[in-house]
Amino acid sequence: MFIGARTIKTGIAVTTAIFLCKLFRIEPASFAAITAVVNMQPSVSKSLNNAWQQIGVHLLAAILSLIIGVLFGTNPIFIGLGVIALILLCNRIGWSGGIVLGIVSIIFILDSPPEAFLTHAFARTLSIFIGVGVALLINRVLAPPRYKAKLLSALHSLFLLSSTYFLESLHTFIQAGNLTAFQKEEPQELNNLLEEVIALNEYAREEINLADNPRLIERRLEICRGFIERGQSINQMTAQRVKRRQAAYSAQELHEINEEFQGVLTVLSAGKEKLAGVINTLALSADQKLSVELSREDTIYWETFDKAIDEWNRKVSGVFYLRALLEVSVVATELRWALRRTKTLLYLLNKTNQKKPTL
Repeated sequence: MFIGARTIKTGIAVTTAIFLCKLFRIEPASFAAITAVVNMQPSVSKSLNNAWQQIGVHLLAAILSLIIGVLFGTNPIFIGLGVIALILLCNRIGWSGGIVLGIVSIIFILDSPPEAFLTHAFARTLSIFIGVGVALLINRVLAPPRYKAKLLSALHSLFLLSSTYFLESLHTFIQAGNLTAFQKEEPQELNNLLEEVIALNEYAREEINLADNPRLIERRLEICRGFIERGQSINQMTAQRVKRRQAAYSAQELHEINEEFQGVLTVLSAGKEKLAGVINTLALSADQKLSVELSREDTIYWETFDKAIDEWNRKVSGVFYLRALLEVSVVATELRWALRRTKTLLYLLNKTNQKKPTL
């Protein structure tokens, strides 16, 4: 059975924390072990951030416990009031992530015998500092988590898969006149991969430097999310279009598309091919770390699209025309978005690869 590095590090942290407490005769050692486990986060930066929060929460809990213990004693009612006060203060400060350990601290400190109260509180403070320090040291020194390589690999795969999904949704819409039925399932695997990449991006933040162009990584993640969401929207419109045509036309009429509308679809198909070319260029550039020559937005293409719409507009009218016009307009908008965002990514990628040879 495979044992991960974090599992091993957690075990080492618990052992070390208990050993140090025993060595310096700080009791209870179990509290140091619990603190070490809580602070063994999936990345070094998260462990550090959480540790500072835990220190602050513990100090706040210790101060509240001392005040309550000295002034009012260890009555269960006052322990409960102390817990309420700690929760309110932590939420106000923004330390909500450490509330549980703070509550444990209050209960643990105020549950001591009255005659040993101050000694007990001091020992618990030392114990938690040992646990936090051990977690930080082990998480940074022993096999610190490396997420950047995983992130870049998963992001590259996500871009290829999500862009393919978007291109397929465009193709299906354009070819919907040949369909008698259409129902596309939700891209659950793509959404799962997207969530995985989002998590990796959070874990890898401390490993990413300016040379990696973090803005480019964020933009690639953004366009992948857009490809998935907009592809789903286009597929839903395609399903509605096929269903509407199925109800209105005979089997023979389903395959009959007027010349003007076919002209609009032909222009959309050309735009889809243009987008596929830009996506392939971007994928190649990202994979081989090469700069590429950028092209401006093709105004001639969109003028051709507008002309096709005008020719179609002069020949048809009615509810079906309005619905089709709305759908074509949405698809054209999504296509323009994809072309612009992909070219923006190429521009950012060129900045990263500017010292490399140009294609």
